[in-house]
Amino acid sequence: MTPTGTGHASLWTLAGTGLFVLLWGIWPGSLAIPPLGSVLAEFPGLIENGQLPKDALASLARVLAGVSLAFLTALGLGIVAAALPPFRYMLAAATELIRPVPPIAWVPVIIVIFGIGNKPAIAIVTLGAFFPIWLGFLQGIDAIRHEHLRAARSLGATRVQEITMVALPTMRPYVFHGLRVGGGLGWFCVVAAEMMGASSGLGHRVQLLSLNIQMDKVFAYLIVIGALGALLNLILRALAQAFDKQDQAHA
Repeated sequence: MTPTGTGHASLWTLAGTGLFVLLWGIWPGSLAIPPLGSVLAEFPGLIENGQLPKDALASLARVLAGVSLAFLTALGLGIVAAALPPFRYMLAAATELIRPVPPIAWVPVIIVIFGIGNKPAIAIVTLGAFFPIWLGFLQGIDAIRHEHLRAARSLGATRVQEITMVALPTMRPYVFHGLRVGGGLGWFCVVAAEMMGASSGLGHRVQLLSLNIQMDKVFAYLIVIGALGALLNLILRALAQAFDKQDQAHA
């Protein structure tokens, strides 16, 4: 019998996590993959000297800036595309040509343009996060039913009420899905970009530690990278669920 429901899913998730920790805990260790105990022992020192929090904050700031820029860009283009449908098709060729190119492939070009530091990392995050968010906006626009807008108009709704009470609630799930995917891709991009063109951040530190073969510290950083990425996803999912409940309450 296949378990269903949120409660069962959470139990299986906990069971899977526990099994993973158990298997790593009994792992004797090697040069490439150190034992769990030695990795965990690195955290107090990394936190006490302030290096890990500093790197984490630098990466989070870049992701927040890049995803915000991607969202605002997609929002602006989405408004124009909704008002002027031909504009959407004019962008289609360019977006479909650029979208398949991995964001990391643009690193050399962006470094030449912006140099080393925050700007190239933020640019890579923006580029990586933009397309999922943009596609979310497009799917949301397509989901709007014109008969619903006409029905609201026949009931006396103003243009603003049509947008806030019909269009936006319809688009929101698609936009949040695109934002979740874009945020995850942005987190992936910032770590990779920091490995190649930054002087701080989690990716930069992993690169330095791996060059010195300090694998205990490398895996400590990898745990933090995974945990923060999962936390970002949970926050975006919680926001989406909060908006859904708000819409249901007003329905």
